Amino acid sequence: MKKIKIVYSNYHPDIMSRYGDYVKKELNKSLLEYDTIAVPGSFEIPYEIARSIKEDTVDNLKKMASFKGKNKAKIRDNIVQIAKLSQLNLNNQCIYSGYLALGCIIKGQTINHQAISTSIFTNLQRISIENLMPISNGIFNANDIDEALAKCSKCAEQSVHVIRTFVKRK
Repeated sequence: MKKIKIVYSNYHPDIMSRYGDYVKKELNKSLLEYDTIAVPGSFEIPYEIARSIKEDTVDNLKKMASFKGKNKAKIRDNIVQIAKLSQLNLNNQCIYSGYLALGCIIKGQTINHQAISTSIFTNLQRISIENLMPISNGIFNANDIDEALAKCSKCAEQSVHVIRTFVKRK
């Protein structure tokens, strides 16, 4: 089964809690497995995804090769997986099939939200292209908290649809 990693901002906890619930509901319908990790704000999401692609790739074989605390069936499965990876020379392949970036940027008194959004969106696209890794951009802008709460359901539906589409192709 394919697995994705959700990287989300915890800057607006009330909004992100609701948004996360919607996303998990959509992912459960898709039968996609996922891991999650929180970062302080949306601006940190591209860095965390880039770090994860590099580190989760390097550690892939090490994680599979560890037999500590695993039953015989799990050890057998790991040995088979290691053999397949070495035959295909894919031991540097990332353990995730894609990433889902979740965040909310609320407009303030300055144009700061525009600069942050542009930087995040540009870097997510660059990371995706450079690593040939699908990244669904579920970071959205809102004028205020009420608008953000109203957008959560639709944004969750759309961002999960995008990652589901690309993960199936990979």
